[in-house]
Amino acid sequence: MVLDTINSLLKQLQFNKSEIEIYKLLLKKGEMTVREIAEELQLSTRIVRERLKRLVEDGIVRRKLIERGWIGYVYYAEDPDKVAQVIKKKLIEIAGIIERIKS
Repeated sequence: MVLDTINSLLKQLQFNKSEIEIYKLLLKKGEMTVREIAEELQLSTRIVRERLKRLVEDGIVRRKLIERGWIGYVYYAEDPDKVAQVIKKKLIEIAGIIERIKS
C-alpha cells in the first residue's frame, strides 16, 4: 500500500510527451496562442488546451490576456530555472508526505 501511494505521488511529477513538446515550443518561440501551438505541433486545440491547463496550474507555462481585435490568451514558457525550482518544491512536498506515511 505504501508503494502504491508513493508511485501515485511520483506520477504527479511526470509530464506526457505533448506537455513536454508544448513547453519546448514555447521556450523556443515565445508567446503563442492555442491555435498556433496546435498547428505547429499538429495537435487538436482541445488537447493543447488540456495540456496548457495543467502546465499553467503547475507553474511551467504562463499566460497573459491580450487584445488583438479579439480578446484571448497567449502562452509562454516559464524560465527553466524557475521550472526547476517548481519541481524541486513538489519533490520536497512529496518527500514530506512519504515521511508521514511511513510513520
